[in-house]
Amino acid sequence: MRVIIAGAGEVGRGVAAALRGEKRGVAMIDPDPNAISDSQSLDCLLITGSALSRDSLVRAGINDAEIIVFATNDDNVNILGCAFAKRVFSEQVGDRTASGLITIANVRDSEITHPSRGAGPLENWARTNFVVSPSTDVVEQLISGLVSPTLSDIIPMGDNAWIVESAVSVGSPMIGSTIEDANSNSTKDPDYPRIIAMKAGSKKGRIVSGNEIIQQWDMLVFVTGSTKFFGEIARLVGDKNSEMPDKPTVAIFGATNFGSKLAEHYLNMGSNVVIIEPDLDSANAIVGSRIGVNKRLDVIHGDPQDEDLLRELAVEDHDIAISTLSDDNLNISIAMRTFDKGVSRTGLILKDRALVEAIQRIGLRPVSKRRVAIKSILKAIHMHVPGLYEPIPRIPSLVSMSAEINSGNGLQGKELPEVEDIIGANLVMLERLDNDGKFNNIIEENIGTIQEGDRLYLILEIDDVGKAEEILRS
Repeated sequence: MRVIIAGAGEVGRGVAAALRGEKRGVAMIDPDPNAISDSQSLDCLLITGSALSRDSLVRAGINDAEIIVFATNDDNVNILGCAFAKRVFSEQVGDRTASGLITIANVRDSEITHPSRGAGPLENWARTNFVVSPSTDVVEQLISGLVSPTLSDIIPMGDNAWIVESAVSVGSPMIGSTIEDANSNSTKDPDYPRIIAMKAGSKKGRIVSGNEIIQQWDMLVFVTGSTKFFGEIARLVGDKNSEMPDKPTVAIFGATNFGSKLAEHYLNMGSNVVIIEPDLDSANAIVGSRIGVNKRLDVIHGDPQDEDLLRELAVEDHDIAISTLSDDNLNISIAMRTFDKGVSRTGLILKDRALVEAIQRIGLRPVSKRRVAIKSILKAIHMHVPGLYEPIPRIPSLVSMSAEINSGNGLQGKELPEVEDIIGANLVMLERLDNDGKFNNIIEENIGTIQEGDRLYLILEIDDVGKAEEILRS
């Protein structure tokens, strides 16, 4: 597969690095020589020029590309670029409909894609096969991460599956046990956390066989079918974690699009929510919005760093505090201040993905918009297999995938061990539709043979992704 990426910024480089890890051919286009220079280490074809230039697209190899990703800093260029790339592709290969080229547009402003307030769905008119607008994923990761903030990474894999990473600390009851022994409870409850991969010290991360001995500071990767087990994972790795109330009190700093979505989620849970916004117009916009009439919502116009205001709000009595403003440094400052005041579930939104791990080390729960954008684009690139695709953050050699078995798939009727051998991956969870049309996790001994409609959750080496996708879509 050959992929062209328009935009060699942090998002474009992140997508290119992941694709090069999969041994895919990549070309990058950017008009900024500095961005091109920063991409030299990626071993890609680098083109200095505009993505809205026929010459640039031809030099990048548009005639034999399968996918082009527009990840520039301009949403309008990203949307327009999809149509332009299709036009140039059709001219080069004689394909009038340009059906052989998949276009992906990264759109940062979610209002553009809104079906009533914006121009969405863009796929209906803009010649974009996939529009990536990661704001929903940002909010979802923040919400799931704050359920149990002591865990290192929490990755949603669908309605009923989560990948959770965390290091083993001194108080873990699993130290000295084998992975097989630690996973024994998952044979009775399919939702119970199961260890699927690990990284010991400086060694390369790997899929577990079951014989490994768990030691302090090992990084473990769990799969679980329910958020109710996040606290159990925290206990297993030795982290002390208090249960989150059913209706937590929430303080949100910033009446941004993210702040509004977070407020709506917690209001729907029955929580009391306060939004603190320094801009009067933005505060008034929230008051006049759909959620503004909710009696459990307070909107305050004020400086989020004003100690008198924080004291008046008694921010330390809140269960959750989240900073969603547009400035990374301001978000970090606010989050550290609320965390120091005793709010253990403190989240924040960042642009710079390089800051995430450093901020996590001091106990905060950050989510990087750019990191989420990279993951969302990679999902779109792999969408010819119906399901999800997620790199494992702290073990870059591994990825997790989900895939639904469609009619005629050659895996139907085969036993689990044979399926794993054919795909070259470990099946870590299987969901099957019940008579009411609801997906339920199935324990391994009850799986039997693979059936049409089954949803498989897999973990595999990044080098094996291409092979697995070919089999899953066959």
